[in-house]
Amino acid sequence: MSTTPRRLYIFTGKGGVGKTTLSKAFVRYLNEHDHEAVYLTFKNQSLSETQKDENTETMIDGIKTVSLDLEDSARGYIEKRLNSKMIAGWIVKTPFFRALVNMVPGFNYLIYLGRVLEMGRDNPRLIIVLDAPASGHALTMVESTTNFQQIFESGIIFEDTHKMLSRLNDPEYTKIHVVSLPSQMSWQEAIELKSGLKMRTPVEVNITVNNCLYPLVEQNLSDLPAGLREKAINEKNLIEQHKTEMQCILPHSLGMNSKTVELDLVGSLSNLI
Repeated sequence: MSTTPRRLYIFTGKGGVGKTTLSKAFVRYLNEHDHEAVYLTFKNQSLSETQKDENTETMIDGIKTVSLDLEDSARGYIEKRLNSKMIAGWIVKTPFFRALVNMVPGFNYLIYLGRVLEMGRDNPRLIIVLDAPASGHALTMVESTTNFQQIFESGIIFEDTHKMLSRLNDPEYTKIHVVSLPSQMSWQEAIELKSGLKMRTPVEVNITVNNCLYPLVEQNLSDLPAGLREKAINEKNLIEQHKTEMQCILPHSLGMNSKTVELDLVGSLSNLI
């Protein structure tokens, strides 16, 4: 297992599996081990006529948090390419550009990923932990740069997507964590997502099973109510059957709020490096 952190960690999975809490806990883990890490999310998936948001950076419960806005990210990219803030502001407001971003699959992620990798270039010490869109959107995001490089055979977009691909597909730079719950359905969905991602990228893709009750009650199964006992036994069977395919198995936290749960998880996250 590598002990040298990558520069970009992508957490994805079906909605409701706890990837947001896990992503934030991983940022805390990295910070505790003297790394500079940031928790990053995407605010929106499309451009609206009334959109007024901007990229924001703040501290939330001791975690550096960046929330990227699609229009602001696009404006920043165009401004740097054309060296004109005024022209960039006009372009992103045109109906053609907004329709292009909203209708072409993956164009929004191309814009976002460009900003993510720019952040990493601007700060060579920064480790970015991306709380990525769920499942199908994650597949689109990962393959977006490849698609656009194939569409544009030369020019600025070709050069930029080539740079993105070299980073995103570098196993020393990027790692993907698929998050699952300890149930058969969630596990099967995680396996399918991992398979889809591995078809699209050579970077390491691993599955973390989150919120497992079984490790906490293993010694007292007979004392549990029937429903909880059945749940714990089902988890046990799933873990024993697929343990070699699970990079990390995280126990259920009894924390009463998100920060407490994150702190509970920190001590169990070394395998995610």
